[in-house]
Amino acid sequence: MYAEVMIATNTFFNYTVLAFANKIGWIENQKRYLFLSAFIAGVITVIFSQHVSTVFFSFFIMIGVAFWKKRTQIGKAIILTLLASVFAGGLLTAIAPMYNNSSNLFMIINFALIVTGGLYFLTKKVLHLNIAHSERELLFSSNITLFGESKELTLFIDSGNVCKEPLSNDPVHFVAAEVLQDVLPNTLFQAISNWEFEKDKGLDKLSKEYATKLRLIPISTIQKEKAWVIGIKYDQWIVNDLPLPKGYIVMTRVKDKFPHGADGILHSSSYFHLKKRSVR
Repeated sequence: MYAEVMIATNTFFNYTVLAFANKIGWIENQKRYLFLSAFIAGVITVIFSQHVSTVFFSFFIMIGVAFWKKRTQIGKAIILTLLASVFAGGLLTAIAPMYNNSSNLFMIINFALIVTGGLYFLTKKVLHLNIAHSERELLFSSNITLFGESKELTLFIDSGNVCKEPLSNDPVHFVAAEVLQDVLPNTLFQAISNWEFEKDKGLDKLSKEYATKLRLIPISTIQKEKAWVIGIKYDQWIVNDLPLPKGYIVMTRVKDKFPHGADGILHSSSYFHLKKRSVR
């Protein structure tokens, strides 16, 4: 029973540090390879724990199995996995004295949760810094297609935009109404511009021919009040020559509120998507 617990613990720890490297390095390898490598390394570590060289052997076996399909990024994977391991090891060393009188099972479970939480927090912090850097440095050129019409837009990624369409969980982007006026059908543009939410009517006032492309989306205002807006499903959106995932656009009334004179702001997840696609 002890061996099984140790293998499970090592597998869990290995998978956590591999997932960190996979995410932070934008390697985006399939999770089944990460889990398989974590398990193999865990088994090797437990069975041959009496040999010092086992640590190095299992580490390189783990990297090889996890990232064999991403050979060009092996070096980055090794560095990031080592950093994650050092971070996790240091964290556990710091808290270990607190568990001197605890049972092994309780200590193992707590260690696993703390390491996972610590690496998750570190991942979110690093990714947030990446977005913040992109906010300061980058404007994105794009081409959007709505109802068969295309338009060039300059965009800005906002780390504070986490709005999603509640049913599909698709991201919601915000674009100035004035730049979409010559793209949208005139009747639809006017109807959305003049629309005000009424609980008993919703989208009933809008033309039925556009119904499949529209959704009611809840948003929170600066005053923390809940409001409803109309989301428009776009046909295609190419940003920096890369397609965005499906999602919705909400028209805003004032363009000059966007940073750097941009035409609109993208959902925060767009940074991850564009970065991931660009390193493949």
